[in-house]
Amino acid sequence: MKLFNFLIIITAAWLYLTGCSKDNVERSGKDPYQDTVTPAILISKDGISPSRGYVNDEITIRGKGFRDHQAELSILFNGQAGTILSVTDSAVKVKVPPFASTGNITARVGQQYFFGPFFRVMGVMETDTVYPSARGANNAIQDIIPVEGGKYLIVGDFTNFDNANIDGGVNRVARINSDGTLDRSFRYGKNTGAPAVVITAATLPDGKYLVGGTFASYEGLPFVSSIARLYNNGGLETENITRPSGKVQPASALKGGVSGIVTGLHVQQDGKIIVVGYFRYYVQPNFNLVAVNGADSLHLDSTMVNYLARLNTDGSLDTSYNYDLVNHRGKESVNGAINRSILLPDGKLLIAGTFTKYNGQEVQRIARLNTDGSLDPTFKSSTAANYPIYDLAVQPDGKYLVTGPFTTYANVPVPHLARIEPDGTLDPSLQAGEGVDGTIYNISIMPQGEIVLSGAFTRFNDVMRNNFAVLNPDGSLHATYNTNGGINMGTNDVNGAISRVLQLPGEKAMLVTGSFTRFDFRQCNRILRIQYR
Repeated sequence: MKLFNFLIIITAAWLYLTGCSKDNVERSGKDPYQDTVTPAILISKDGISPSRGYVNDEITIRGKGFRDHQAELSILFNGQAGTILSVTDSAVKVKVPPFASTGNITARVGQQYFFGPFFRVMGVMETDTVYPSARGANNAIQDIIPVEGGKYLIVGDFTNFDNANIDGGVNRVARINSDGTLDRSFRYGKNTGAPAVVITAATLPDGKYLVGGTFASYEGLPFVSSIARLYNNGGLETENITRPSGKVQPASALKGGVSGIVTGLHVQQDGKIIVVGYFRYYVQPNFNLVAVNGADSLHLDSTMVNYLARLNTDGSLDTSYNYDLVNHRGKESVNGAINRSILLPDGKLLIAGTFTKYNGQEVQRIARLNTDGSLDPTFKSSTAANYPIYDLAVQPDGKYLVTGPFTTYANVPVPHLARIEPDGTLDPSLQAGEGVDGTIYNISIMPQGEIVLSGAFTRFNDVMRNNFAVLNPDGSLHATYNTNGGINMGTNDVNGAISRVLQLPGEKAMLVTGSFTRFDFRQCNRILRIQYR
């Protein structure tokens, strides 16, 4: 055995020495690894004229070697091949093709790619460069809602907005003017806001605001459980509580909240509040307890409600909504997360997410609830999406759009996007082909029915789109609304996501919020205004 091992070592050493000698130095003495591959063409650093233009405009790209490779040459505008009009050794003239979008020009020769200068494709949907997006928020904006006076309430994880640098910060709740500047009349300061993320907001009929998220205190006041009601000036609405000892102390005017995360707040016409999120319990502080030593005591009374509850106008639990009066607890509700919810004009609630059951009944990731919280059996959802639904939207005609990682809806193949009838059945008129090559997180509908998609994807039906696409109502890519460079994200796709797209009534414009910092290769810190025509 020792002789066998010795022979192996000697053989390996000989192969190493002779092999390395032959690989490193040829008989001519030349090192083959020092050979260089001459590129087929060279593009000048600033060799594009003009540097911006519209679809069908003619541009000239300058460089070297174009004529020698004319037969294999393609000029790509973010993946779309332009029509080559003329070629010389030092220049190529090309027409900007349909579905071109802003980005770097690329020349292709066979299987070789040569990256060229930046070219901005102008179009009929453009970033409003006057809007102060670069001064926006220093962290994510989760929600935006219109309020009185043409202003907007924004909530999220930010502590500064509009470079205000207010003492104590602009903590997670702010009101902004129509021009994108911070409304300084709103209440700000070191105690304003929540110690965690504010995710959702709503307006009340009396002009007050509701905010919800992941907080346990607000303005330094404890026992504000994920829901707060604010005065119109932004301050927390409070009331004085008299303790058993006679001591008077402030408390939240809402009598209760939830133990967990609030992702949706819906105010009914009667002022009652439907709360949706990732929580199991409704909680209410009991200030009337006395400890064994006679001192004031406090306890959070809790009632199981399972992701969904309705509160009375004073914040107490409404036990007429999906509630088991015999066992004094909420009914079973969903068996998974509710990602998105919409209060419909008739008072019913549309919910979508990861769940597959509601109160024990089969529902595939979407359901419609009656005004008492019971399942609406007229909505067909027992064979809906085969994977989770991330977002949904309601069209003006009452039909719904849903999106997520699902690949079938009602057992019919669909590309992560589907339109359904008001009764929940699939509408086959939406034909999106192969759709996106990634994930859609957000969906919105423009006034004329165009569909706005955002998420983590690079293509729609083999057309390059950087995480943002606009479709026609039939599901095809809009011919003129896709010239922008989309969302430019970092290594973590989710960090560049859009959270809300708010269409502006009476204007051909939309406000977009999220966690992105660049759109169409322009800086925009978590908010931007897009115009179109």
